[in-house]
Amino acid sequence: MARKDEAEQFLREGLCPSEIAGRMGISVKSVIQYLRTRVGEGSLRLSDLYFSWSPEKREILQNAARGRYPDDRLLTANALCRDELELFQSLRSSGVFRGDLYEYLSETEIRIHRLVQARRKREFGPDEDGWWRKGIPKNIRKECVSRREEDDEPSDVPFAYTTLIDLSTVISKNWSLFQSEVPKNYRVDRKRLEGDLVRLNQIRNAVMHPVKERKWSEDEFVFVRRMCALFGTPAAS
Repeated sequence: MARKDEAEQFLREGLCPSEIAGRMGISVKSVIQYLRTRVGEGSLRLSDLYFSWSPEKREILQNAARGRYPDDRLLTANALCRDELELFQSLRSSGVFRGDLYEYLSETEIRIHRLVQARRKREFGPDEDGWWRKGIPKNIRKECVSRREEDDEPSDVPFAYTTLIDLSTVISKNWSLFQSEVPKNYRVDRKRLEGDLVRLNQIRNAVMHPVKERKWSEDEFVFVRRMCALFGTPAAS
């Protein structure tokens, strides 16, 4: 295994750069270089690097940077270093979060969209007279057609215009069909799924209107990242 791949693997196991350096027996600077290489190759996101530090370590890094000069004693006392602090500060820009947040939201929406469509096709058949007319409520179908008419470059498939709230409605009204399809932690708590999809939709709508220049909280980013991971895990048959 290449060293850069080894560094990535440790990161995905939950280690931060200084911990990875200890495991690999190399400098933190080298680890950061390997991780940035994997970001450039598309295997990692910059936000993956940011969240490799635990909330406690992120707070320490923030505190270490509050003064006129970095607090090296605080860093050393917590097994951190100046190279990590510089990386941490570079990752706190809104651009890093906005770009990665958009990607996580897009991936999550596509996955939920495909889950709903696939389940309705299995239940009512692949033809339009089946899954679309029998599987999707009439009011949602009408809204999708209306949205399509307003699109200057319309999709051939009206279902492409469903919102996260539309998808949530279909899931909730057909819970017996979707209960085994959704992530395990929602299978005994439909209301939690509904609430999380509403929250996801709110964040999604804000991200799609960047002129509002909204600042994202780490909690929101962690939430979206978790939702993406949950719906990226195939449901048990």
